[in-house]
This record gives sequence, C-alpha cells and structure tokens, in this order.
Amino acid sequence: MRGGRLWCGILLASACALPRITAAADAQIWRGNFLVAKQGALFNPCRSSERLVLDDATPGRALEAAYRALARRRGRPIFVEFTGLRTDTAGTATIRATRFERAQADGPGCGEDLDAVRLRAYGFNPFIQLEVRADSVFLRRRPASTPTEYAGAALRIEGGEARSESATADAVLRLRVRAKTCRETLSSGIFSYQALIEVDGERYASCAYWGKLGPIPDLPR
Repeated sequence: MRGGRLWCGILLASACALPRITAAADAQIWRGNFLVAKQGALFNPCRSSERLVLDDATPGRALEAAYRALARRRGRPIFVEFTGLRTDTAGTATIRATRFERAQADGPGCGEDLDAVRLRAYGFNPFIQLEVRADSVFLRRRPASTPTEYAGAALRIEGGEARSESATADAVLRLRVRAKTCRETLSSGIFSYQALIEVDGERYASCAYWGKLGPIPDLPR
C-alpha cells in the first residue's frame, strides 16, 4: 500500500523526540485485514505481508466497535477500509485511523477489484446490486439475472448528497448517496454510506461504498 512515512529525525539532538514527516505523509484510504488480539489492534494492508499496529482514532472508535459487532470471536480478522496515516517511529510501524469507511466479516475483501468502480451498493431485503462506473450504471434486481446497463453516471452534489440519473431507452434510474451508517446483516457488513435507488416506480435502500475511480465526493457526516 502507498502510505506516508514518518521517520525519527537525527539532524538535531532534540529532533529524535519528534518524527519527521515526508512529502507523502497525507492521510489516505487503507484497505486490509484487521484484528484485535492479546497484543492489541493489528492491521495487515492488502497485498502486503506487513502487520502494523493500529491506533483507532475514528469518532467513537468505530473500527473497534465494528470488530466487536462482526468478528464473533477475538483474534478473527475482518476486512476493513478507513482513512488514516502511517507513521514509522523507533522501529514501530503504526496506522492511525481517523475515519471509518466500512467493515465486512464476509465477502471478497482484498480480492475485490475496484479499479474501474466509482460506487458499489447492495442489499438483500429485497435483493439489489448496483455498480457505478465511468459512464454507466449496472443494476441487478434478482440474484440470477443479468445486470441492466443504464447510460450516464455523472455525479452531482446536491442537498448534502451525491446524486445521478442514468437511463436505458425506456427507463430512468435515479441514485442518491448519503453519508449515513448502514448495517447489512446478511452479508455481515457495516458501511458509512447508504444508497437510495429509484427505478421503474420502485424505491430501494441499500448499503454502499466507494471504489478507486475518483474523485470521491466529500459528503457531510
């Protein structure tokens, strides 16, 4: 994972008390496996063999709360996504999490491909899956069905929400995304966003999360 690194400065005798921030030290999105064990909270970033100390500084210690709700037993790793900053000080690598994004006990985790995805949303009561890409939206409303493609996926910010309209030749799909905690019980997930979908006169509410295709809108929480 890309991450800013803090190193103990040795240029001045007093500088070792404070880490030196490199140019790439801005907070970023982290994805990986999180667990709480006897030695404390630990994080393994996706596609990395590192195991880093995790400092949960999210409001309400949301990562640890999600872990208690989803892991079912201490020491079991779950997939998490959060905004945070990496520091390396005195030989110890630490991730300081500042904003919770999502946590899932089941699912593809680090194996999920999000490179071309702007947003994914899903729910199971009733079943619905939605994926927003650069120029289109794909919607599936039955588990075994082929997704319907709707053209147009430009997002606008209005009323504190991200909104879009996309269409086929005879239908319009309206999407609204708000920053609101969403619990998906059947998939053992907790998310920071809710998607409201309106299509063919039906309305659906589902949990949602952002992919890697930016920019990610900054919605009020």
